[in-house]
Amino acid sequence: MISVIINVYNGEKYIKRCIDSVINQTYKNLEILIINDGSTDNTLSICKSYNDKRIRIINQKNMGLSLARNVGLDNAKGDYFYFVDADDYIDKDTIEYLYNLLKKYNAPMSSCEVIEVINDKYKLKNKNEVVKLYDDIHLLKRILLYNGKDGNIWNKLIKREVFNDLRFENRIINDVVVVYKLAIDLKRYVYSNIPKYYYYRHSDSILGRHKIDHSIDYYKAALERYDYIKKIYPNLKENDYSLLWSIITLYGHNNKDLDEYLDNKNAKELFKKLFSLKVLFVGFRFKDKIKIL
Repeated sequence: MISVIINVYNGEKYIKRCIDSVINQTYKNLEILIINDGSTDNTLSICKSYNDKRIRIINQKNMGLSLARNVGLDNAKGDYFYFVDADDYIDKDTIEYLYNLLKKYNAPMSSCEVIEVINDKYKLKNKNEVVKLYDDIHLLKRILLYNGKDGNIWNKLIKREVFNDLRFENRIINDVVVVYKLAIDLKRYVYSNIPKYYYYRHSDSILGRHKIDHSIDYYKAALERYDYIKKIYPNLKENDYSLLWSIITLYGHNNKDLDEYLDNKNAKELFKKLFSLKVLFVGFRFKDKIKIL
C-alpha cells in the first residue's frame, strides 16, 4: 500500500483538483491521507464531500506545513510515502509509474520530471524516456546544483524505512533540510525525465513571496546543509558552489534589510573564503558561473 500525504491550509481554490488527480490513479492500493491544517475557508467541506474509503482526513489546529507533514508521516500506514502539495496535481499513472521504477531498479526512492504550471498554462514537450540510477553522491550533486526539483520532498515515491526517525523541522524552509539527509542515507535513487507532476506556481504560494523571513531561513538552511555535507564529503566542490550561489541569490533580491542581515553574518567574507576557480568547473549553467565571477 502507498500512502499519499496531502497537507492543506486554506486550499479551497486548488484542493479538489489535487484530490481528483490522486483518487483517479491507475494504481489503486492507496491510502489518501489529508491533513487539514486549521483551514478557515471551505477546504474541509470539500475534502469531506468525497465518498472514497481510501481517504482519511485529519483535522487539526494550524501547526504549519512542517509539523503537519510530520503528522502525515506519523499516521501513514503505507509501505511507501508520496507527498503531493495541495495546489499541485499529478498524471493519472504517476504513482504506478514511480512504483514500477522502484521495483525495476530495486531502489528505495524514485521521482520523475516536474512541469511548472504558471497561471494555469504550461508547456509539455514530448520526450524519449531516459531513466538514470544515482548513488548518494550523484544525487547530492543534483540537489546542490539545483537540477530539476531533486531538493523537494514532493514528487518522490519513498520507501517507508527510509525516513526512520527523520522528521521535518518547524521552519519555513522544511523539505530542503530533509531531502539532502535522505540522499546521503539512500545510496540508490532512480529518476526519470518523463514529466508527471504538475507544480502550480501562483502569487500566494510560499515560494512566490520573497519575504525577508523566508530568505533568512533559506540562508540558515544553506549554511546547515553546507556544514552537514562538509563533514561527510569534505572535498565536494558542488557543496562550495551551492553555498556561493545561495549568497549571490540572496544579495540579488536587493533588499536593504536582508543585505544588512547578510553583512552582519559576514556572508561576503564567507563568499571570498569559499571561492576558487575550481568551483567553476562543476556542472552549473554558464550564465550562473558568470554571476559568481
